[in-house]
Order: sequence, then structure tokens, then C-alpha cells
Amino acid sequence: MKPFALARVLQLAVRRSETQARTVKLVHGIWLRARGRLVQLTTLRDAHIEQLAMELRDGVSAAQLQEKNRLQCAQAAEMQATQASIDAAYRDWQAQLAAWMQLDQRVKALQLLEQRHLAQAAILQRRIEQRQHDELVELTFHRETGHLS
Repeated sequence: MKPFALARVLQLAVRRSETQARTVKLVHGIWLRARGRLVQLTTLRDAHIEQLAMELRDGVSAAQLQEKNRLQCAQAAEMQATQASIDAAYRDWQAQLAAWMQLDQRVKALQLLEQRHLAQAAILQRRIEQRQHDELVELTFHRETGHLS
């Protein structure tokens, strides 16, 4: 009985798929952390806006207001940069996911071929065993009939 000819190819495909799955998890984590950072920045911005509103009620000098405005502009720029990193991380995650799905499909196809090979080998083995059994029965029959005559 021949071994599965593509066993090594299947083994390598499984390894590649597992490696790619880890990469997908890694870039997904990067995307999630970037989203978390945006949430932090939004919370910080909202807190600063609330604080500014309270300070404006009490009166703020022009220099202080200018500084607060500069801070808000810097926060807005950081939020835009963070959103850009979220978008890039999402694209990377989707690309890695697509690559993994393609590798996974290849693994499944190779596993199906292996299952078919094993099924065919089992059929051949059963045929061989049946033939051996039939030959044994025939040999036994001939021996018994030869001894009886």
C-alpha cells in the first residue's frame, strides 16, 4: 500500500496555515489596540472640553484660551493619526485574513485528497484480505476433499 504522496505538502500547508493564523491574530490585536487608543483619546478630548466649558464660565485669559485651543488642535491631529492607523491596521488584518483563508482552503483540499487516498487504500486492503480469505477457504476445501477421497 502506497503512502499518501502529498503527505509532506499537506504537512507544510498545515504549518503555513497555523503560522498565518497567528499572524492574523497578531494584526487583529494591533487593530483592536488602535481602536482602544482612539477611545482613550476621545474620552480625554471630551474631558478637556468639559473642563474648558467650566473654565469659560469663570472667565479665561486670551493666552489661556489660545493654549487650550492649541491643545485641542493637537488632540484632533492625534485622533486623525490614530484613525489612520486604525484604517491601516484594519486593511492589514483583512489582507492577512484573506491570505489565511486561502491557505486554509488549500489545507482542506489536501486533507480531502488524503481522506480519499485512505479510503481507496482501505478498499484495496479489504480486497486483498478477501482474496486471501477466499484462497484459504479454497485451499482448505481442496485439502479436505483430497483427504476424503
